[in-house]
Amino acid sequence: MIFFYHIITLVVFSFCLPFLPLVWIFSAKRRANLLQRLGLFTRFPKKEANTRRIWVHALSVGEVNSSLPLVSALKKNYPAHDIVFTASTKTGFERALDLMPPGRADSPVTAVGYFPFDIWFAVIRVVLRISPDIVCLVETDLWPGFLSVMHQRRIPVILVNARLSPRSLKGYRCMGPLSNLFFSTLSCVMAQTRQDALGFEQLGVAGNRIEVTGNIKFDQPCPKLSREEISSLVRDLGFHTGDRIMMAGSTHPGEEPMVVRAFIQARQTDPALKLVIAPRDPGRCTALLRELPLAGFRVACYLDPLESKHGADIMFLNTIGILAKAYALCTFAFVGGSLVAQGGHNLLEPAMFGKPVFFGPHMTDFHDMAQLFVQGEGGIQVEDEKALAVELEKMLDNPDYCIRTGHNARQIFKDNAGAINACLTRMEAFLD
Repeated sequence: MIFFYHIITLVVFSFCLPFLPLVWIFSAKRRANLLQRLGLFTRFPKKEANTRRIWVHALSVGEVNSSLPLVSALKKNYPAHDIVFTASTKTGFERALDLMPPGRADSPVTAVGYFPFDIWFAVIRVVLRISPDIVCLVETDLWPGFLSVMHQRRIPVILVNARLSPRSLKGYRCMGPLSNLFFSTLSCVMAQTRQDALGFEQLGVAGNRIEVTGNIKFDQPCPKLSREEISSLVRDLGFHTGDRIMMAGSTHPGEEPMVVRAFIQARQTDPALKLVIAPRDPGRCTALLRELPLAGFRVACYLDPLESKHGADIMFLNTIGILAKAYALCTFAFVGGSLVAQGGHNLLEPAMFGKPVFFGPHMTDFHDMAQLFVQGEGGIQVEDEKALAVELEKMLDNPDYCIRTGHNARQIFKDNAGAINACLTRMEAFLD
């Protein structure tokens, strides 16, 4: 099957080849990584003789963020090992550069680059350049061509922080024997939960190659912001110290209008309430300014000149890398991808700052985390925008309730740490 897979991907690529110059010219997003993902001009340094190299890969921004504690722990425990980090998306690559800039003395990685397209020649070129001794894939992003090349070269591939939503499990099971292309060659699967582990077993991964290690997202370090840094960030957003702020992070199309309407309703309780919207794709901010019901509000974007932001009621974060810190400023947070069927997003970024967390009914990708927050009274799950508005008003009416919920959220974050140590223990056999 893998032979035919390689043939099909090469044929598809040959049909796409004449269009690549157009992609290069008209898509800045693709232009940033097209050649690198084809295995050209990757700039990965050659591995020095008698050294071992770990290749850590994460798909995009969320996975890059969650992989930082793993990469740091690997470097701490195996300082003689080289670590090369890759991402698949432009935003993921830029986030990795921000978190782990190569060349800096305290950086845990030797290089940051792009993961290759799953085309045989592209995979081979990147693999030969990196020459890894082991590959750690964080959460997802499994590609049959890449896995087959690793298997042929006897390079172990470990799936770390593995999760399998009911939707994904159903999709893989519908593929029948073809699902073996994704899972049969994995050396080890470190699942977030027992439910995830059972799903991988159903897909044919041997039980002795699966271990439940927990969610490494709970091990991510909380950004430490001084009082001066927080005050500076408040000013950069055009707000004032003491303002009550609602943060809506990682929102998706169709979700922002619901958030804005809930915010408008909540403003009847506190007319001075501010709103910050951080779309999952910051490039959508310009369109949102035209589409949302913003009449009567002063609106600004984070990258606007400072003087034009003062007094804004609604702020759009039209750049990446600022959301994780901005959660420190808010009174409470809504985490997107959950009022629309996108599977939800990570609840821990606001929780680690002790902020109450709101989220919608569509949390299939973070089901267990959502349950932890509901049961631990650190998060509030709402069915729709009306329910969100009602819960926001409760928080605004009862500051003690807001503080208590935020405290619970932070305690949940702290109580569930330890997945990194479990992963390192399981990886010893491969790394030693």
